[in-house]
Amino acid sequence: MTEQERSAASLNASGAAAASGDAGGAGDRMAELEARLARLERSPGLRERGRGLMARVIPDEATHHFRNAGREQLLGVRAIVDFWIDRIDDAEGRSGGRRRESIEID
Repeated sequence: MTEQERSAASLNASGAAAASGDAGGAGDRMAELEARLARLERSPGLRERGRGLMARVIPDEATHHFRNAGREQLLGVRAIVDFWIDRIDDAEGRSGGRRRESIEID
C-alpha cells in the first residue's frame, strides 16, 4: 500500500469515526491532518518536484536561457501595450507629455 493510499484509508476511517459521533475520532482526524500538513511542509516545492526528468534532459544553463527568453517576450508585449496606451492617450489629449511618475512614500 502506498503512502497516499494509507493516508486516504486513515482519513476515511477517522472521518467515519468523527461522523458517527466518536469524540476520539475527531481528535484522531485532527492529528492525522496535522501529520499530513507536516509531511507537505517537508516535501520539496512544485518547482523542485518537477525538475527530476527535466534536470536529466535539459542542462541548468539552457533552463536559465529559456527563462530569460520568456521574460524578454513579456517585456516585448509590455512595450507594445505601452506604445498603444500612449497613442490612445495622445489621441484623447490625456497624456500631458508625461505618463509615468515616481511617488515617494515615507
